[in-house]
Amino acid sequence: MTRKFWQAIRAAGVLTIGLGVVNVAQATYSSSHGSNCGGGGTNNPNCDTWTFNNQTSNTQGGITATASGWSNTVGSANILLDSAYITLNGSSGLGVRNNDCTGYSNCTGGTTGRDTNEGVSPEHSIDNNGRVDSILFSFTDKVNLTSFSAGWVSTDSDFTVLAYTGAGNPASLANQSYAGLLSNGWSLIGNFLGGTSTGAHDFANNTYSSYWLIGALNTFVGGDPAKAGNDYFKLISLAGCTCDNAPPGTPGCSTGGGGGGVPEPGTLLLMGAGLLGLTRFRTRRVLHPAV
Repeated sequence: MTRKFWQAIRAAGVLTIGLGVVNVAQATYSSSHGSNCGGGGTNNPNCDTWTFNNQTSNTQGGITATASGWSNTVGSANILLDSAYITLNGSSGLGVRNNDCTGYSNCTGGTTGRDTNEGVSPEHSIDNNGRVDSILFSFTDKVNLTSFSAGWVSTDSDFTVLAYTGAGNPASLANQSYAGLLSNGWSLIGNFLGGTSTGAHDFANNTYSSYWLIGALNTFVGGDPAKAGNDYFKLISLAGCTCDNAPPGTPGCSTGGGGGGVPEPGTLLLMGAGLLGLTRFRTRRVLHPAV
């Protein structure tokens, strides 16, 4: 009985050591990217910042973000979404110009154009005056966005953020309503008060997605009507973490699906070592039975 007791204690010790090393490995998991968060306002030192000065796409950490403009301009009640022009300005960032833009000198042109009016009209910024403008950011891999930086604000900058959390790729936004997105794979991250200042606009969350929709405060998805109608801003950069920065098993980042995730190769090796120790003690017990 004494030998069996000590064999069990030694086996448990081996397994505990193995699992303890696993926990240490998980706790010390770090990003391959350095600190690069200056443009977005996030507090996470292991993040990336995608900057849009005179460009509609940017690559950081091996992941490219591409911007496209959208606004509800279809139908007599302006309910359904249609593509919109992205306006560019080096110091202010991205704005949105609707397809039904009228009364301004640069309402015609290609799919992108420089904002010569520097956002003095709602037609050249992300706004919710008459239409609700949004920018869809499509990433080549999943990211957890946590903030954007506004390069220009007029009156107010309250905003709404949605992320696609459905299966596969989202359907085109064209001819969908903002409200309809919520039943078609999109999730509301939140409606936020942005204030009158430029700089960081935070929306901390735990969602990882390849598709993010950021726009002026949107009453179609729960935004307060009393706060909407006077928000005009431009977006110069985004900040957030890639799945490379996430702890092993983070929901949305693992190939295993759901919240379980797939263990890291090092984790499997360490667990195997613990199990091997148990097997060796079992073998020794069979060869040398207690008397």
